[in-house]
Amino acid sequence: MDFNYTEEQEKLRKEVHEFFSSNLPSDYRPRGVGGTGTTLEQFQFWMDLQRKAGAKGYLTPGWSKASGGLGLSDMEQGIVSEETSYWGATWPGSQGIRVCGPPVHVFGTEEQKSTFLPGIAKGEVIWYQAFTEPDAGSDEANVSLRATEENDHYILNGQKTFITAPGPADYLYTLARTQDVIPKHRGISLFLIDAHSPGISYSALATLGIFTVDIFFDNVKVPKSRLLGELNRGFYHAMVTFEFERSTTGAAAGARRNLEELIEFCREEKRNGQPLLKDPAVRNLLADRAIEMELSWLQGWFAAWHFSQRDKLGSPPPEAGGLHGKVVSADRAQQLIDSLGLYGQLRRGSKYCKYEGRAANAWMSSRSTHPAGTIEINKIVLAGRGLGLPRIPAKFNKEIRAAVEGVGV
Repeated sequence: MDFNYTEEQEKLRKEVHEFFSSNLPSDYRPRGVGGTGTTLEQFQFWMDLQRKAGAKGYLTPGWSKASGGLGLSDMEQGIVSEETSYWGATWPGSQGIRVCGPPVHVFGTEEQKSTFLPGIAKGEVIWYQAFTEPDAGSDEANVSLRATEENDHYILNGQKTFITAPGPADYLYTLARTQDVIPKHRGISLFLIDAHSPGISYSALATLGIFTVDIFFDNVKVPKSRLLGELNRGFYHAMVTFEFERSTTGAAAGARRNLEELIEFCREEKRNGQPLLKDPAVRNLLADRAIEMELSWLQGWFAAWHFSQRDKLGSPPPEAGGLHGKVVSADRAQQLIDSLGLYGQLRRGSKYCKYEGRAANAWMSSRSTHPAGTIEINKIVLAGRGLGLPRIPAKFNKEIRAAVEGVGV
């Protein structure tokens, strides 16, 4: 099988590579943005670079030129994504780019497209995907944020929680209940909300590895023109949103960069007078990482290729790369800590930490695997939509829950 790229595709890769090489410091190491330790200076650096990338069209290369993209193919978009991930560029506007913007293409009106898409493509705005609530996580049918129709707008009251916050929000991509109906998922709608609307307030929720917020809605007015798609069809629109969110085409490139740096560290770091690279346990860890990276690379490019052939092959099967990464993350982080000994537990900032404290950071991040669905939810999606396995009837779910909670059925 031929995995090579065309001459034009290689030219594109080199152009993107040169962009990052020219705009990142020579001593740069991938750190991402939006974590609990991100400083204001770091955030501003990434916002500035995001705008530069947006001006080049690198944030949304597969979007049409009218929307601010480059109008490239799915495979070429994958090349830009891979190169971006290799350099560890985690954009503050990533939710708008990957999660919120694509469904606006699919379900949005022409006015909504012209209003929201160019700002995302240019890197000028930050979106939050505001779905999760205290009693509605992966079960989006339980959304209770209320949207009541009133004249030419809706009035929203309720709360969202554990919303990933990479920086100050400009817009909220929000699920709300617009009708009380059975089944409940048929009474939910999607809204595109100005994050600075009167009545919206935020409260920080610092978690392991990811910075999140509570969002409170107190009689927030949202124009009817900000309803995305059809009224009471928001649940179905959200399912399409998840298909974009769970894509991991560039994951292998980031893993490759991390592996290269880890190998270099193990060459230089010594224990008992010998380089770590000569420790059999460390060598096994590096070998496992290399195998996983190759698997991730194949999964990502298969997904990109299948999507490019969707007119012939239909909708791509659920992408398994994200689940694989979550499943192995905790074990790999623990192995990395064990390889560094007690130094592996020290966080970035300690003068004694090794490998820039990345082992401890990886361990904390591996405890925050809920974005885009927990491991259990990802398995359910793959079982149903990937393998075609039947769902458990609702009545059995109730019986199972009652048994677990120790109450009568």
